[in-house]
Amino acid sequence: MKRLTTIPLLTAGFLAAWLWIHFSASAQSLPKLNAHAVSNRAFNVTWPYTNAGFALQESGGLQASSNWQSSTLAPMFDSNSVTFSVSAPATNAARFFRLKQPADLRGIYVYVGLDTATNSPDAVPLMAALKQPGVDGMLLVGLWSSIETNLNQYNWNYVDKWMRYAASLNKKITFSLRAGDGIPDWLFLPPTNGAGATELNFTISPKDGKTGNCQPDMIAIPWEPAFLTNWNLMLSNLSAHLKQQGTYSNLTLLRLTGINRTSDELRLPAETPDTNMYTGTGLDCVSNAPAIWQTNGYTPSKLLSAWSNILTAFNTNFPDKSFCVAIIPYPPQVPFPPIDDNGQIITNKLPDQNQPLLQLAGQMLPGRLVVQFNFLMTSNAANPAVIAAAQTFGTLTAYQVNNWFGSFGPSGSACGGMVNSPTSCDDASYLEMMQQGIYPLGSTNPLRSQYIEVWATNAVTFTNAIWQAHQELFRPP
Repeated sequence: MKRLTTIPLLTAGFLAAWLWIHFSASAQSLPKLNAHAVSNRAFNVTWPYTNAGFALQESGGLQASSNWQSSTLAPMFDSNSVTFSVSAPATNAARFFRLKQPADLRGIYVYVGLDTATNSPDAVPLMAALKQPGVDGMLLVGLWSSIETNLNQYNWNYVDKWMRYAASLNKKITFSLRAGDGIPDWLFLPPTNGAGATELNFTISPKDGKTGNCQPDMIAIPWEPAFLTNWNLMLSNLSAHLKQQGTYSNLTLLRLTGINRTSDELRLPAETPDTNMYTGTGLDCVSNAPAIWQTNGYTPSKLLSAWSNILTAFNTNFPDKSFCVAIIPYPPQVPFPPIDDNGQIITNKLPDQNQPLLQLAGQMLPGRLVVQFNFLMTSNAANPAVIAAAQTFGTLTAYQVNNWFGSFGPSGSACGGMVNSPTSCDDASYLEMMQQGIYPLGSTNPLRSQYIEVWATNAVTFTNAIWQAHQELFRPP
């Protein structure tokens, strides 16, 4: 079913604006557009926040041959009225606006490691999970080093096989290629065999030391041109390759990566070996990350500049796709080194380090940005930072279940206990955990998440829970 609405708006003979909205009943309902003149020289177009993503388009006519293009007007979000709006000068020429929904993101996505060969025994449970009723898509996660093995030399073998397999099942695909410990060694080699980037070495501990384990983490400086140039070139080559292979259209959304450590979450090493209130782990094996960053000139402004460059690269190479970013909220963890713009360690109240990054992403990618938190636990409320992003920046929401049975790789979720002594789920508790993410403000609130990311071992075990969660994700608010 399709619905067409046109709204004429005329003011003092100067303004001719028509609004047009179209949606399919099988997808999420787009909001109605509203228009009003603010003078005889300008008008505003507004629409309320909903759980649906959008792209604002313009045309000079409503004929079948009309050429709809992405609007050059950047929607702004007003958190007080919970509305998006654009402002435009009035002219004698008619202008038509519509909201178009990008690909429907909703569903259950199974985590798939890119480096798992499709013909290997490790791929068997992944393929079985993707075929389960209620599983809607695949989160394909890999390392930059796994595809660009040498400078400007690519191995697309695993990418192509998994993309084709998911497409053959008509599954949605989230693509996540991380930097951090996924950066290829050649990046640090001198030209001409490498990029001459600065290598930083840390020792970190998962969960801010709660696991008691330490691991090395070699990363690049995010704002350094040697890193940004090659990261952006890789994204360009990825886009071109998927188009050449005919699988670009099967790509649903991409994780915004590039500022990572040992996961695809937006974060950098920030711990210390001491026991201070922000970043202390109490583990001697952990390096003093803030001191390393100070030596290399870290400031929040430099990080924001790098993030702007990365956002531009993703949007340029994938202009018609949606994007997601996985955040590390504080508390309980610190996503970035506690350093101010003067390069000094912050010793008083730590600011919301994610706020400027999410605000910029929301402004640059209006209607196409999902903010998610990669941790759900039974009986725990959904993390409020994701909710706050939706309410403050107009983003969409999503969650990933916990991975306490796989501290260093995909294994499965716990439904209780502690990170070093997790307890298993059953069908009921696993569904309860997913529902915490589906309804981040409760089942009676209209705010719903777009998707829940799960592990293959759970998808093939808790089949009833997966099917029920799938149905709830697609149920109208």
